[in-house]
Amino acid sequence: MRDLDRWFLKMVLAVAVAVCPMAVGAYAAMPIMGLEGEKKEKEESVSVARPVLDSANEEALKQLLLFVPFRDNSNYKGEWDIYSEVPRGIADSLRGSPFFRTISIDSALVRLKKKERSRGDDGSGRGKRRGFGDRLRQWLQYLPDGRGGARDALQGKIDPKRAMAIGRQLGADYVVMGQIDEMSMKRFRATVPIGGYRSYQGLTTVQLFPYKIIDGEPIGEVVREVVEDSKRYGITNPAAYVPLEKEYFLLGTMEWGSDEFHQTLLGKSVGKCLDVLAVGLDSLIQPPAALKVSEPKVIDIDGSRAYINVGLVDSVQNGYKYGVWDKGRELKDPDSGEVLGKALSRRVGVVQVEQVLSDHLSLVRILEGEDIVEKDFGIRAE
Repeated sequence: MRDLDRWFLKMVLAVAVAVCPMAVGAYAAMPIMGLEGEKKEKEESVSVARPVLDSANEEALKQLLLFVPFRDNSNYKGEWDIYSEVPRGIADSLRGSPFFRTISIDSALVRLKKKERSRGDDGSGRGKRRGFGDRLRQWLQYLPDGRGGARDALQGKIDPKRAMAIGRQLGADYVVMGQIDEMSMKRFRATVPIGGYRSYQGLTTVQLFPYKIIDGEPIGEVVREVVEDSKRYGITNPAAYVPLEKEYFLLGTMEWGSDEFHQTLLGKSVGKCLDVLAVGLDSLIQPPAALKVSEPKVIDIDGSRAYINVGLVDSVQNGYKYGVWDKGRELKDPDSGEVLGKALSRRVGVVQVEQVLSDHLSLVRILEGEDIVEKDFGIRAE
């Protein structure tokens, strides 16, 4: 260990002993600090082009999600931009999903007014970062000795109407709002003057509130809490707790999402929470059920819109997407010209339900294949 590291570790432990006297059954939550290094602030006029969507039918059948900045109701006091990094992480967990695509949260950030973002955000999703000295002064300000002051909450002050308006601009099917209730590392104190702390915990609690853009309706919520515990119980040599003590005090100097961060108790808690939130979202937004009509099909076309012969009886809902299949082209013998039969049907387009009109009638918008889709072409739930 380098001399500088030894000096810093001694300083940290000395401060901990001075300000955190041990008491039976008590615990302390450490506010985590920001990231290392300076990042040049981008100009306010940053603009992002409308996302280019894959025109393949397979992609058009997927539901397109837009995550907007989450509201932070935790006691987090650091410089990590958790209001944007948490939804960004959930979107990453959905990569490879057969049913979802996501739009980068940066596309939403640049469309928000300054007051709708977190403090210090330049529209890129990452606020201006501070140097180590600034973070150390901030850490000392928030030590649990009564000297700390209130910090402006990370915002995410976006109402559903505003979020859905941005979603419509970007062509999303759902906008996902959220709330971070807890993101902290805690330690539980021992019962003797020596022996360090008995256990350490990383705790993450997040709620998701998805809205269907096509009709503006909320579809439910997903709430997940994940606790990652060191499981260190009983009295042991204080030296055994040095790595966790260092993690407790220096966590905020790590880069969000780095390998080093994911090895910490909080990093493990965050990672698991993002994964189970993605699973919960997948359970909440389901693909359409198989259609019960013997011959579901397009019965009329009006420009970019059409009518299909399925509706309430088939549990059709606004926002559902269906593949459109042709009838199969006629195949002839190249020599005699005799009709041999028809080729297998192909998916030639995708439609999305805009309004369920009756038991057996729905209005749809043609998302793909407007120039190809014809009356009497079949539709399938996929």
